[in-house]
Amino acid sequence: MITKKAIEEVYRRYCKKPKGIDELNVAILFDSLADVHGLTIEDEKIVLRSVDDKSLFRTIALSRVHGIVNFEETVGIVLHSSIIFLNKKEAKVNVHIKPEPKTFMQKVKMWFGR
Repeated sequence: MITKKAIEEVYRRYCKKPKGIDELNVAILFDSLADVHGLTIEDEKIVLRSVDDKSLFRTIALSRVHGIVNFEETVGIVLHSSIIFLNKKEAKVNVHIKPEPKTFMQKVKMWFGR
């Protein structure tokens, strides 16, 4: 199971895109997910055939990927403000969307609202 702390660490570790797509460990995707998710790379985009055609996460431009992380049961494709978790055994996909940070005024209201 992937914890909140692990997700925060992934965002911190992959806060910037690599200098080139050749620095991404794309082999992890094919080693673990090609058959399960019908994964292919076409025109420098990752295509996930296990995801609905209408989904925003069906195709992912490699130029937008910050990192690819191998977990015990899933592989995470890290983007700027989301992580797409692809299950290694089943065609299940989970997406974590990074919450927007609180503004200074929201923090002040929270402090004095108690």
